[in-house]
Amino acid sequence: MTKPALCIIALVAMQVCAEAQAIRAAYKFYYKKDVTEKGYYVEPDMMLDYDGKTAAFYSDATYHRDSLKSLAFDNNGNIQDQDAYNQIFNYRQNATQDITLIDFGHRSFEIGYHDLTVHIIGKSDNLEMPQWELHDTTTTSALGYEVKMATADFMGRKWIVWYTEEIPVPAGPWLLWGTPGLIVHAKDSEDIFTFKMLNVDMPDTPIRYNNLKKYFYRTEGRWKYYTYDLKKAEKIHNKSKRDYDYLFELADAKTSNAYFVDKDGNVEAFETKNPHIPLIAEDYWQ
Repeated sequence: MTKPALCIIALVAMQVCAEAQAIRAAYKFYYKKDVTEKGYYVEPDMMLDYDGKTAAFYSDATYHRDSLKSLAFDNNGNIQDQDAYNQIFNYRQNATQDITLIDFGHRSFEIGYHDLTVHIIGKSDNLEMPQWELHDTTTTSALGYEVKMATADFMGRKWIVWYTEEIPVPAGPWLLWGTPGLIVHAKDSEDIFTFKMLNVDMPDTPIRYNNLKKYFYRTEGRWKYYTYDLKKAEKIHNKSKRDYDYLFELADAKTSNAYFVDKDGNVEAFETKNPHIPLIAEDYWQ
């Protein structure tokens, strides 16, 4: 595909962004923490909210839990609404609290990571559209949509996506956007990450972009916030995911040597070093 054609796609994508109908699409997100793993970890309820001006990618379970927490607790952390408090436990407690927020009007985005009481926020004022190469390959998705293939090298990884022009909005999970239709399936070439759309709706209520920002940027003083440019935020986040000692340090948490006892009574030390593979490849920053 020639560069002029890519420019035309970008212009069309931005025009559609300005005029698009709001949608809410649900995805399953499969990922690995180590390339040697055969199976995947799964976030089963990731949501894409898109209204042409903004987009948000987040966990539905976390959104509802945070909404209920805002009702259940007062500013001092005391329970003020018992019914809301009881409903909190209806949603997965281990759901990711990470979010991706895009502001198309300002050509900016931010990625928020949350672990323990730590929020690491990476901001960028340079929203780039993946330079998609559109292919003639066409098939039918599991949801019954006619889909077409596109590929792009984006943030250090090669992405293969399938989009449908039956839903003509240039949106997709995470930071994958700009195709001539909604992305219903996306994977990287190494099979580390996969997004599969489950369904899509046109919500009657406004999308959750503003509420997500409000919930993520809490002001009760119980959280540690670190806000950087995207490159630095990614470096700190990746280190905190791989080294719990470093994460505890960021959280100002006092720790001691932790251990657990297995079923045979053997004492084993708590592993503080863990594998982690980021969506934005670390080679991208070199």
